[in-house]
Amino acid sequence: MVIIVIGILVIAMLAFFSYELYKRVNLNQLNSENSKMQKKINVYRQQENSRLVVSLVIAMIFISFVLLGILYQQYLLQQDNESLKSDVAVLEKETGSAGGLVEDYKTGSLKLAEFPWGTVVESRDAAALTNYELQLSRDWKPFLGEVSVTIVRSQTTKTLTISVFSSSLANTDFQTAKKNVEKFVEELGAVPEIKMIDFNFTYRDETNTLTKQSIVYAQDDSEGQGLKRIELSK
Repeated sequence: MVIIVIGILVIAMLAFFSYELYKRVNLNQLNSENSKMQKKINVYRQQENSRLVVSLVIAMIFISFVLLGILYQQYLLQQDNESLKSDVAVLEKETGSAGGLVEDYKTGSLKLAEFPWGTVVESRDAAALTNYELQLSRDWKPFLGEVSVTIVRSQTTKTLTISVFSSSLANTDFQTAKKNVEKFVEELGAVPEIKMIDFNFTYRDETNTLTKQSIVYAQDDSEGQGLKRIELSK
């Protein structure tokens, strides 16, 4: 926006000076052998010169005010940005140190095994699947933080792969969420449709450093003991 305004001003100034230069060339070519006429021409030249000076002064004052206005708007915008960054930094610091947004899950309170997992597997309606994902995200939010749940269905094996993404957790909330994951898995282990479930956390550790951790569980078909944690290579 600023570049556009400056460009318009430059074009306007060039047009103005081009017009004045054209007039000066024509005035300089005006001569008369008649002394009275020549005197009138000289007076007209002086008037034009005076008018040009006045026009230049007015133009410079106008341009100065426009540029000052632009600079002032830029200054206000910069101040607003700095204030916003400061507020965000304070909020992140408070969130990172205080926590308390994740609740301790009481086993059985959500009745996870009673969720219609079989219906989810059999359904071929994409909109219905999205609704299931949104419902789980909403129900699991108090215990895992701000989450997004994604479900992938396998029509061949009639099983589900569930991915849970949780972000912006404080360290204390992350520790609570990890304990809740174990309780979730304990209940979900009894659901034969769930082949694999992974929990992906983004949180701030003890040093307030942004950290990521994934916790993955999968059905152990050989032992038939429900979901078992898979150790990921670092």
